[in-house]
Amino acid sequence: MLARIKNAIKNQMAKEALLNIDFIATQDDTVICLGWAAHKTNDLNERQLTASQLGQETEIDLFTFARNDVVQRFQLPHDGCCFGFVAVMSGVKGDLDNVLFKHSKIDFPMSKQRFKRAQNIAEILSHVSERQDDAITFIEKHGLSIGTTTGSSQMIIRHRDKDVEKIKSILQRVDLTKSGALEYLSSESLPDIHRIWKAKQSKNNGSELKTYGGLIGEPKVSVVIPLYGRYDFMQFQLSNFSSDPFMQSVEVIYVLDDPALIREVVITAHGLFETFRYPFKLVLSERNRGFAGANNLGVEFVTAERLLLLNSDILPDKNEWLGEYLAQFEALSDVGILGATLVYEDNTIQHAGMEFREDSHYPGIWMNHHPYKGIPVDLVPLEAVFESSNTTGACMLMNTALYRELNGFDSMYVLGDFEDSDLCLKVINHGLKIYVSGSTRLYHLERLSQDLVDSGDWKFKLTLANGVYQANKWRSLIQGVAV
Repeated sequence: MLARIKNAIKNQMAKEALLNIDFIATQDDTVICLGWAAHKTNDLNERQLTASQLGQETEIDLFTFARNDVVQRFQLPHDGCCFGFVAVMSGVKGDLDNVLFKHSKIDFPMSKQRFKRAQNIAEILSHVSERQDDAITFIEKHGLSIGTTTGSSQMIIRHRDKDVEKIKSILQRVDLTKSGALEYLSSESLPDIHRIWKAKQSKNNGSELKTYGGLIGEPKVSVVIPLYGRYDFMQFQLSNFSSDPFMQSVEVIYVLDDPALIREVVITAHGLFETFRYPFKLVLSERNRGFAGANNLGVEFVTAERLLLLNSDILPDKNEWLGEYLAQFEALSDVGILGATLVYEDNTIQHAGMEFREDSHYPGIWMNHHPYKGIPVDLVPLEAVFESSNTTGACMLMNTALYRELNGFDSMYVLGDFEDSDLCLKVINHGLKIYVSGSTRLYHLERLSQDLVDSGDWKFKLTLANGVYQANKWRSLIQGVAV
């Protein structure tokens, strides 16, 4: 009986403790890996993560960073329950399957991890974007060679953005433990942040359009797809689009929002067109505009009446999906935006509509809540089309004229957060409705290891600041549509 109780406790602990290794590189007897560790209920720190090989403890040194994407994916209580890491393990010999990680009294054998072998450390560090300088220092401290890579995994050194550093400094003065923190953000922090951001948005606004293949005379839909950091998804999308009959009447516009990658992406684009012979446009921005700015730039080159805003890491699982999606849109007389159902590779829901939900810790801010996130899609009885108060900007179908009339995404949401819900509110305020297609299902290939923006304490404060901006702008309307 006691053994059964112990096993039950151990099984429950195993369900609550999580660890994932995504990339591994080796140099001599040193193993370098990228991953994350989490606990569904308890705080977790780097001292709790250990490694061993064949029963012998292995020396491990960690560079850690926040992983807000994991926190959201598993709906963890707070960001202290999780951390991302680059681990350097010395003295590893023989088969890596013999390596064992451990935290929260749970073993995580390397043999059960599904990781990718990186070409070198540069490929690993390419997935630690904003704190890359610190990560490089950490690696060099161990006397390891970072190396360089080519193609989609190229290591891009992103030096600290002076404007972002100024915003960080402003946010460091915000004490969230004190009463009136949101009022301080609204009255003191936001004006300074927006002043910096407006000035940044006004710099180097040039762009260049490149066209690959013949232009489509009267496209049924224009698809705008921003690119930042990773651009290898272009290959998967264009391979899919080229074999889909309906996509032959669609205008595809990629927007590179990453000037450091212009040379590589132009070379890649030429090769992809030669391979698939599928026509597309490529807009090259002279500066990083962010999600809102990249989409707004792309829409400037749109020629179709219908507009689809699509993330680069979204793939359909069948042909003719866009034709069916478009037919649903055109059958709705009062539609402003039609979203889609997005699923992870394991067919659990990433998005099937969003709700405005007031934050219990910070009343007065409404967060974008995904009510079905993580549930197997086949267990949720989604209607073919249903109304929603909000939908993700990862996949939005709407009229081009409406997008332009509403001036598109609001670029004053600094470094992301709430642009999509803000656009939905613009549409509702315009007298139209938000719908989601339950039958249009697309795979969202976002990997938890590939969040290219660090989400530390300052980023959480920035999310709150953006939330305050949205609340100040739309409070009465949100209160009318929120759950």
